[in-house]
Amino acid sequence: MLEWLQTILEGAKVEDGKLDVTAVMNAVKSEFPKNAVPKTEFNDKVKELKAAEGTIAELKKNAGDNTELTEKIKNYEEQIRTMQTEAANTAKSYALKAKLTEAGALDSDYLIYKQGGLDKFNFDKDGNPIGIDDVLKPLRESLPHLFKTENKPNGYNPAGGSGSGGIVNPWKKESFNMTEQGKILKNDPVQAKQLASAAGITLNI
Repeated sequence: MLEWLQTILEGAKVEDGKLDVTAVMNAVKSEFPKNAVPKTEFNDKVKELKAAEGTIAELKKNAGDNTELTEKIKNYEEQIRTMQTEAANTAKSYALKAKLTEAGALDSDYLIYKQGGLDKFNFDKDGNPIGIDDVLKPLRESLPHLFKTENKPNGYNPAGGSGSGGIVNPWKKESFNMTEQGKILKNDPVQAKQLASAAGITLNI
């Protein structure tokens, strides 16, 4: 059972025919991010979340003929389903990024954005991405700098642009990576300007 959700639901009180739905939902929204788990653990959590419907059913029994309370419970169930969908999309996103990286993508986040978002990719019933090669083929042709190439340099030095002792220059065409650019800009603006300059780009920061 999803212990955190079960605790919230079982702690919900029905007094004078009224359920404090606001308090329940605030508690759920607060705890859900702490307990949402991506990747392999996600499927088990979804099954546990479905089991929580049994506890909701008990609340329905307490509602009886109270129309207002019944409607609030329906709204609560809808929000639970919304959270399930969001968690499913999170798991799909992790699986897709892993598949894109495996296929040689240097910046999976940007490729997903460029393709039009998560909905533009296909997944099987278990949430695993399918048909990735067909999706990537035109992108490899139009955006070759976003994919690994043979004999890719292992690192970077200001003189030659690569070397075994430095880092990959995310501003260079063959190793272009917007995610890494953002990280370097945030952590070391001076280094960011140096790397960009070595790639023929001027940063006004």
